[in-house]
Amino acid sequence: MNIGFIGLGRMGFSLVRSLLKHQQRVTVFDLDGEAMRKLAAEGATAAEDVAGACRDADLVFTMLPGPRQVAQVALGDGGVLRSLKPGAIYIDMSTVDVETVDRLNAEFSKAGFAFGDAPVGRLAMHADRGESLFMLGIDAAHLPVVEPVLYRMGTTIHHCGNAGSGTRTKIINNMMVLCYCQINSEALVLAKSLGLDVAKTFDVLVNTTASNGQLKEKWPKKVLAGDLTPGFDIVLGYKDISLAASAGAATQVALPVCDTAKNVFRLALAAGKAGQDTSCLTDYWAEANGVEKIRL
Repeated sequence: MNIGFIGLGRMGFSLVRSLLKHQQRVTVFDLDGEAMRKLAAEGATAAEDVAGACRDADLVFTMLPGPRQVAQVALGDGGVLRSLKPGAIYIDMSTVDVETVDRLNAEFSKAGFAFGDAPVGRLAMHADRGESLFMLGIDAAHLPVVEPVLYRMGTTIHHCGNAGSGTRTKIINNMMVLCYCQINSEALVLAKSLGLDVAKTFDVLVNTTASNGQLKEKWPKKVLAGDLTPGFDIVLGYKDISLAASAGAATQVALPVCDTAKNVFRLALAAGKAGQDTSCLTDYWAEANGVEKIRL
């Protein structure tokens, strides 16, 4: 099978690397020529443009920053829709809004192509190890083709339903993940301000029902270790929680905690946290409250 992969950012680069480790034939494209050169050195074929990544592909993936980029790459001149060969399948792995994924499904279906969405769960460090989780939305008839390729990039696939269901599930998933960022940060800053030994408090929190994956797995490796390089950039976190808030508004579902967390992310961005990991909210709240930054 020939695979096309467009979008070699923090997550896309690692996903392609996993495909190459499994001896898959992959043609890649990204505006970042250095990322393409690195993957070409590991066995990928570098395309000159989006069309070149799609032309001979049986299965094409995109992993892009947001709805605007996905719509442009998928539907624009020289984009995926106009470049696929007959019988090819297109899977978008980005985190986008419901309107965008439904538009893609309608356009590709009208043109006679199979479309699916497979947003990625877990963290960038899991992608580095080939341990990603995928929330897959596609007609079940295409699972025999798509699932084996996804398993070469990750360890877990949840088939959420038809096209569009993966994105809907990812929006809900990330809403919870990003709200945990605020809860974790408030808890740790309060512990510090109360004079507790934060390391001992942390051990309690991750071994009771208060525990969550962000606190237990991510926090010790990121902000609590003083590492704010973005496994999940707060800019993207703000984008994703905004998608959830917008979905709630569109369906007239009240999401008060989500809306509050969205505003907190915006405040952190205004305070200069762009380019840092989402766990930097703990630093943000420590600074805002005049509390010493928390490190383990």
